[in-house]
Amino acid sequence: MRAPVVILAGAELDVQRIYNRLTDYRDGAGDEFMDRLAGVFKQLEMFPELGPIRQFGFRRILVPGHIYGVFYQVEERGVMVHAVADLRQDPAWLEKTLRERLE
Repeated sequence: MRAPVVILAGAELDVQRIYNRLTDYRDGAGDEFMDRLAGVFKQLEMFPELGPIRQFGFRRILVPGHIYGVFYQVEERGVMVHAVADLRQDPAWLEKTLRERLE
């Protein structure tokens, strides 16, 4: 089953913040992250149920070579990406963020 990947507003902000942080850290790091994230989105397009189900019905897939996870749900209209988060965050913060993204 092929499913379009839809990056929701909150996830778009997450990606921009991560890109900026990585670019400030090292030249090219932000672009490398974006390339790997694009690869994750291509995987999800082909295999929407690839990531295991985690909190609140969200699936999670890791960005290869990075400390970030993509949190998404599979719906009739496609793969809805709700968050891209640093997995070293406080679990309570991550839970709060995911709950807010559902509203």
